[in-house]
Amino acid sequence: MDMSLNKEARGQNRGFEESVEIVKAELSKDGKTLDITAVYLKEFGAKDLANMDFLEGLTTLEMGTNLIGPRGMKYIARSPYLKNLTSLNLFYNKIGNEGIKYLATSDNLLSLKNLTLSDNDITDEGAKYLAKFLPLFTNLLRLDVRLNKIKEEGKNALREIQPKTTIKQLLLDKEEGFQVKTSGHL
Repeated sequence: MDMSLNKEARGQNRGFEESVEIVKAELSKDGKTLDITAVYLKEFGAKDLANMDFLEGLTTLEMGTNLIGPRGMKYIARSPYLKNLTSLNLFYNKIGNEGIKYLATSDNLLSLKNLTLSDNDITDEGAKYLAKFLPLFTNLLRLDVRLNKIKEEGKNALREIQPKTTIKQLLLDKEEGFQVKTSGHL
């Protein structure tokens, strides 16, 4: 059964005021950090978030596991209130290749230093598209695209563009970033 048109499945059952309450409850006192991991905002919650003018000073948005989809990514990417973001975590939001196109062409997210796109159903097509636009993200230091459906062609596109960017840490494989160094004592 296709649930994509179901209002509840897309998060439309929550009103703007309720979204504002959720966001304000999780917003840091200084207004710079918002952690709404696993709140399940979905598409319409992302639209609400993108229209919250009190988030203009936000620099860190932890938004993993909200299932915003490609249209939710469109709202985030086009938000004039999220221009100051330096860290954006979109782990497991099902943005896919379509969502990558909105993100990659966004003029509002160019301040990002850290971008996590893990587990978002991104394929080689999305990785190659992102690679084309990465040089425009002149502040980006860390890009995490692990746990997607990116094969060698997409990984190579990202590896090849990396020297033409400011990216210092490019995470492509699930093993990267999880090394634990021990002193030899167990």
